[in-house]
Amino acid sequence: MTGQSIILGLIQGLTEFFPISSSAHLILLRPIFNLGEQSLWFDVLLHGGTWLAVLIYLIPYYSRAFRQPRIILNILLATIPAGLLGYLFEDIIENSLRNSFLEICLLLVILGVIFLVVKERGNKTLENMTGKEALLIGVAQALAFFPGVSRSGITLLAGFLCGLQKKEAVLFSFFLSATTIGGAFILGIRNLSVSGNFLSPELVSGFLASFGSGLLACFLLLRIVKEKGLKPFGYYRIIFGGTMFIWFLFH
Repeated sequence: MTGQSIILGLIQGLTEFFPISSSAHLILLRPIFNLGEQSLWFDVLLHGGTWLAVLIYLIPYYSRAFRQPRIILNILLATIPAGLLGYLFEDIIENSLRNSFLEICLLLVILGVIFLVVKERGNKTLENMTGKEALLIGVAQALAFFPGVSRSGITLLAGFLCGLQKKEAVLFSFFLSATTIGGAFILGIRNLSVSGNFLSPELVSGFLASFGSGLLACFLLLRIVKEKGLKPFGYYRIIFGGTMFIWFLFH
């Protein structure tokens, strides 16, 4: 179980911040590798690990955000759509698509193709982004409840469409991660009964794996997007989604 927990933690951490859809990877790879379903506490702690990772990564940027109230306001505006949709319809959306393997694969491929053609030539910074643009990115983020879309990927796409520089789009996506993942983690804690062994090897190993891989993914994502844009992730999504589509079509 500890080995399985580490694998799931690594998948969660890397795919939470890479624009390749964490939910799609967990859903598609579970039946193939017989990973099985984990406890609710385990899923909550995986999110806790990635939340801690992005909070630590953003430490050098907090002062910049707090010096500019507009940045804080835009982060809050962009968080509202996903928060409302998650509160009202998350269970319906996820449960209706969680076993739709072929549809998830198609979403991976479609967004991958878009990654290959999107133009990343914006010159806006977080300081001069408008509230309307922040709200647009927030509406796009709400689409990530559909497995295969990717919260990171859709917010980066929306950021580029709004004219943000590559680094600025990545940073705004990370700030949204801090609020969105944090909200999901806190809500998950509230919805769970306080019982069980929180220091079991499975829980600890999963948490540490998601934290470590999530922190690594944050550093790598900014570097890759600045140098190559979204194209490397687009190719990956097409290859992975296409391979999974063929697998589930014949199994």
